[in-house]
Amino acid sequence: MTVTQGAKAPATPMPDHLDERISHRGPMRRWLISPEIGALIGAIIVWAFFWGNGQTFGEADTTLNWLDVAAPTGIMATAVALLMIGGEFDLSSGVMTGATAIQIGLFSQHFMGDGVNIGWAIGGAFLAAAAVGWFNGFMVNKTGLPSFIITLASFFTLRGVMLVMSKRLAGKVQVAEILKTRGAVGFKNWIAHEWKFTEFGARDKLFLGLVIVGGIAFLYGLLEQSFIRRIGLDTIGAGVTAVGAVVAVAGFVGLLRTDGVAQNVIFAALGSAGIVLITLGLARSRWERRIGPAGGELPRMAATRLGLGVAGIALACIIHIPFDRGEGRAILTWTSSGVRPVIAGVAAIIGVGLAVRSAAPGLRTRRDPGNVVKTVLFAAYTALLLATAVICLMQLTTVQALRAIGMILLAGGGMTMLMSARGLAGATSKRWQLIIGVVASASLVVLAIVVRGDSTTVRFRTGMVGAMIIGAALILANTLVEFTMEKRTIADPPADHLGRRLQVLGGVLAFTGLTIRLLFSNLSAAHAKAVKAAGGSVGQNVLRETVLWWLLVAAVGAYVLTKTKWGNWIFAVGGNKDAARAIGVPVNQVKISLFVIVSLCGALSGTLIALRYGTVQANQGTGLEFEYIIAAVVGGCLLTGGYGSVVGATLGAAIMAMSVIGVQTVVGWNSDGRFAFLGGVLLLAVLVNNFTRKKAQEAR
Repeated sequence: MTVTQGAKAPATPMPDHLDERISHRGPMRRWLISPEIGALIGAIIVWAFFWGNGQTFGEADTTLNWLDVAAPTGIMATAVALLMIGGEFDLSSGVMTGATAIQIGLFSQHFMGDGVNIGWAIGGAFLAAAAVGWFNGFMVNKTGLPSFIITLASFFTLRGVMLVMSKRLAGKVQVAEILKTRGAVGFKNWIAHEWKFTEFGARDKLFLGLVIVGGIAFLYGLLEQSFIRRIGLDTIGAGVTAVGAVVAVAGFVGLLRTDGVAQNVIFAALGSAGIVLITLGLARSRWERRIGPAGGELPRMAATRLGLGVAGIALACIIHIPFDRGEGRAILTWTSSGVRPVIAGVAAIIGVGLAVRSAAPGLRTRRDPGNVVKTVLFAAYTALLLATAVICLMQLTTVQALRAIGMILLAGGGMTMLMSARGLAGATSKRWQLIIGVVASASLVVLAIVVRGDSTTVRFRTGMVGAMIIGAALILANTLVEFTMEKRTIADPPADHLGRRLQVLGGVLAFTGLTIRLLFSNLSAAHAKAVKAAGGSVGQNVLRETVLWWLLVAAVGAYVLTKTKWGNWIFAVGGNKDAARAIGVPVNQVKISLFVIVSLCGALSGTLIALRYGTVQANQGTGLEFEYIIAAVVGGCLLTGGYGSVVGATLGAAIMAMSVIGVQTVVGWNSDGRFAFLGGVLLLAVLVNNFTRKKAQEAR
């Protein structure tokens, strides 16, 4: 029997006069105001970029490689993020790792004449690091000087001590043969172990099962937090959900078992249809349908963004046509000599226009000769600067790169405009929200078809196209659900609690499946044996315990920051230490503790480095403090303190490691190009963080 209309489940009403800062927010809005959203988007973009440009990126050996690079940075980024949220900096954090490693090597070889067991050396290094951290925090509290001055002094002191001690005791600026000291092998097996594995035949099946189950759990939790519960179960909706699950499983199984382009597209479409059916079935079976008119006017801003989005998608679909895929010349030499001055002239005119537009308000209010001359000079400077920049870009960028960059920017910008238009339309007209959502979904499918027809790389024509089709299905499913269901605007604590639990469970399951997929090869034991018998070799992938230490430190840091009273104190001290002190927060103790944590994490990183390599240079860690700060900023930490995320800092460390490995070993660029790449990622992450936080707060 079908329940056609159930009564609305009771939700805890919230008074109309309640402060908007604690009013109900939907899950999407909570995600948008989270500090790690920029890092998450950046991590996905960076991974997809190198996956698309490198043949080995995404395979187990490469993944383990960048995880190994990210681990020391991630350990330190966690501590530095906590300190930055508390409103301080530590410029000695980088050199602390080297100082610890040097101390361990020297004490284990030369202390008391012939050295001591490395366990005592490690313990002494941690005690010394804690003392340095305490000194930094004490001096900041005692003197009131900015923390970067105090820690800069510690930086130079530690660096000088390392150089003097290594030259005096070891006779050179490095300490070698640390692994030959007493107890070194045992400690390495204990805290710096390495696991080697070659194949895992059940990899793909386990990956598939965990991702599907995790995805359904996450989706259900998202719906629980978004819509109004109903009493009773709609059996038709439950049946649709079951059919969708079968279709989705069939589609994903087909994706894993086939390598052909056409088959991948078919199975991706099948899996996408299953996703839509699951979403609609769940929504109908468990939550209230929307009551009320769907019509309404399309806001002018939404209409403008809709037009820009469609235009961007259309241009993205045709921009590759005029350019030859195999053309490796720079754009400047590819164009004729007569066209180059025209391009420079157009760039100069655009520069003049931008300068005049910027100076126009001042000219309207003040038209004295000095202001006019200043505007003219500014326009000339802008024109020259823009023309020079365009010519330099043309000289450094190949036609192949222009082709790819143009397609990516136009497609990304077009989809951003369409999704923004959909959000604006949803506030006034559900019908227009549905129309724009369908257009966005169809646009992504069209882009997938264009990518499939244009690309010659198998992984693009299969994996990328499949992912784009599934993404289109998710957009369509989300649009249909928001059109048909009644969104919840008041809090329902039981539903919100259940939704959070399901989202965490789904995320953990999907992350576990993805981890298995990325870390293990899928060779069966029989296949590996046959390869070896034929004279071939099966590579061994190495997972180092350093990665586990990184994840442990990040998990503890995230828990302390978000779930404990001490975490609240950190936010309070970073936001306004005087106000925090007025309400009883022990400001001085919190600051000292944060500096000690940074130094102790530096000692942990230094210990792991010493036990892995066995040889440490005296300048180890110098300059890395800026990379730790960059990772924290990419993760959403503000330089002014009082805001940030440990999870975001962890993602920032992963982004930096992927950039290093991707630039140096995957795409074959000049290794120095990673600095420019990191700068671009940093700027993008900060802009995304600021934009999404601002928009989410405006939408209260």
